[in-house]
Formats: sequence, C-alpha cells, structure tokens
Amino acid sequence: MRTKWMLTGLLILIKLCLWGCAVGTVDTIETGDSKTRQRRILIATQKSDFKQAVIQAVRDTLDNNSSYLKVIDVKKLPHETINDYHAVIILNQCMAGRPDPRVESFIDDAPQKEKIIVLTTGRLDSWKPESSRVDAITSASVMSRATIIGQTLAGKALEIIRAP
Repeated sequence: MRTKWMLTGLLILIKLCLWGCAVGTVDTIETGDSKTRQRRILIATQKSDFKQAVIQAVRDTLDNNSSYLKVIDVKKLPHETINDYHAVIILNQCMAGRPDPRVESFIDDAPQKEKIIVLTTGRLDSWKPESSRVDAITSASVMSRATIIGQTLAGKALEIIRAP
C-alpha cells in the first residue's frame, strides 16, 4: 500500500514538473504611468487562451479606471511586492488540487490579503486560499464566459481601489 502511494506521489510530481516546464510564459505588459502611486493594479497569470481573454476583458473594463496596470507571468510573482499595488488579480490553474506554489507563497506572505483577488481554473479543482480576506472565485475555462469573468474581476478590483 505504501509503495502505491509513493508511486502515485512520484507520478504527480513528474506531471507537475513537466507541466511547469511546458507551460508558455506570459509577456509583461505595462500600461499607464509606472511612477504614479494612485490606482495601481497588478495582474499575474498563466498562459492560456481563456486567461488571455479574461485579462483582455479586465483591461477593457479598467481602461479609464486605473492609472497603472501591469500584467505579468505567475512565475514573476515572487519578485513583486503587494505594497506597490492597490489591487492584485491572480489567474491560477490548479494541478493535482494545488495552485502554483508561487501563487500560494505570495498569498501566504501578503500582509494585505484584502487587496488580492484570485481566479482559479481547473477541471475538478476548486482550490481557494485559506484566508477569508482573499476574494477567491473558481471557474471552468469556458471561452464564452471569459468577458463576464473579466468584468467581474475588474469590478472587484475597482471596489478595492475605491474603498476608504
């Protein structure tokens, strides 16, 4: 029985490593004045057609409502500081029931979790951060819903920005 669990764990580890190596990288995009201290939003994502469509809907919705918007690959999340932004949107895919470790670390280490909005996609996964201060939603990657989900994420970011 123990050997079966070890073999299963090893296969999951190999799958995660191959998935991490095979997933493409998202190019960093910055719009607005990077030196401004007002209404700064960070979006961290992974590469997929669905996530790119969601991000485009977020960008379209936030067009005139943010002074600075930065889109990065989740792989670069450890190099960002939550204090530099008014809101952080993370689009994350679960594998084997867990998020990308960089996403989980960023959330765990963030002192201002109420600034974070997480969208988790996955077939059967519904992972949400442990902290109730993080605004977390899950969704299947259905292209016909990308615009609605993007608008929802943008609305949540605007609520955070406008909060006293």
